[in-house]
Amino acid sequence: MKRKILIIEDGENLAQFLENILLELNEEGDDVYTIKKALSASDGINSALDFKPDVVLLDLKLPDSPGTEVLTKLKQDDRDMQVIIMTGHASLETAVHSVREEAYDYIQKPLPSGDHLKTLVKRAVDRRQLLLDKTTLLIELSEANESLEEVNKALNNEKLLVNKRLEDKVKELSRLNKFSHALLRYHDLLKMIEEIPQRTLEVTQSDGAILILKESEDNKFTVHSTAGDVSIPPGEPIKLNEEPFGLVNNKGPWATDDYICCPLSFGNEPLGVLAINKKKKEFSPELIETISANLSISLHDAILYDRLKASYLEAVLSLLMVQETADPSIREHSQRVSNLSLKISNLLELSNKEKKDVRYAALLHDLGKISQKKVDSAALAMKIISPFKFLKSSRTILKHLYENYDGSGKPDNLRAENIPIGSRIIRVIKKVETLLSEKKTPEEIISEIERDSESIYDPEIVKAIKKIL
Repeated sequence: MKRKILIIEDGENLAQFLENILLELNEEGDDVYTIKKALSASDGINSALDFKPDVVLLDLKLPDSPGTEVLTKLKQDDRDMQVIIMTGHASLETAVHSVREEAYDYIQKPLPSGDHLKTLVKRAVDRRQLLLDKTTLLIELSEANESLEEVNKALNNEKLLVNKRLEDKVKELSRLNKFSHALLRYHDLLKMIEEIPQRTLEVTQSDGAILILKESEDNKFTVHSTAGDVSIPPGEPIKLNEEPFGLVNNKGPWATDDYICCPLSFGNEPLGVLAINKKKKEFSPELIETISANLSISLHDAILYDRLKASYLEAVLSLLMVQETADPSIREHSQRVSNLSLKISNLLELSNKEKKDVRYAALLHDLGKISQKKVDSAALAMKIISPFKFLKSSRTILKHLYENYDGSGKPDNLRAENIPIGSRIIRVIKKVETLLSEKKTPEEIISEIERDSESIYDPEIVKAIKKIL
């Protein structure tokens, strides 16, 4: 390894003597020593700045500046430079200054033997190398710490990102679980169809959703319900096998510029399509497929249940046909009461479920007339349909069919809003239908029912009747 030694000594002969001794170090080891001499303080300082020595042998008494000042300047340039002070005039002051400036050693003239001097210089060189190695190690350690901090920062960022993804996934699974449980609670197909788009928005956190379903015949598909920001209204027909919504036979999701769509099917039977607005958010196909799979099963079950209810209702209504030979007007009368009740329900903006319950009750209110005995027709009808759970609300309507608005009716003397809305509607419609069968004019009908408004009939429903008539 290359070593550099600078001798700052104003005595030229002594400087040369020192150089000759130190050059012998090249013969004693693997290190290569380069030696320079300076005969003044200024020359020594300039040489040190350019030469960058490992060790300096410095005479304290120089012609142009004290050696103590030279020592200070040398240490200012390179704190690890090893300086051996040489003096023939030792003093406490110079010794203290040398210690303060971290001189390596302090020797008096006449100088020690050549071997002693070489040993002293080699030790100074070794100390210089140790300090350089320490500095290098500290720099490397600092760089390693910086790199480690960057790695830790990157790991923390990645951890935060992973935690955020995990948190988002847990929230998504929680919403999906609520969605699945909500589907299990649906027993009304119309309510299910109406609410599914909004439920889909909640589970996906999207801006819009469209539910497209197959009609019962002709293999037609139509938008049945929507929620949020969508580009197509309910009732719109869908072109089959065309984007964006018509790929009903696809085996999995497909994406358009604005939507991600997934077919709804059960077995090989296509049921429809669920389309979700993806303008502001991307969704994983797995999430959409899971939602669609759950929805397909629930839709299929709800459709079967709806068909089963229709079959029950048809079976019950067929009982009216038993009496049709003796009184063919019963079925037509029930149908007319049902139709008028539905019109009133629409005017009063009842919910789909309430409309259905009123319609069922209106159709069935005369079912008791199949009996040859003199009985309360509505009460017998209520008893006949009691096994059917889906007609529970209709049974309640029939039970209170003869309650009066002022509380004077039967069986429970309910009044005003406490009487089921369906009972109040059918009560008025039955009277209207009777008056119509007697060929009364609309004016005569209105006059008669207004006479009993607020006593027997709900005044709001009487107002609705006047609009229809």
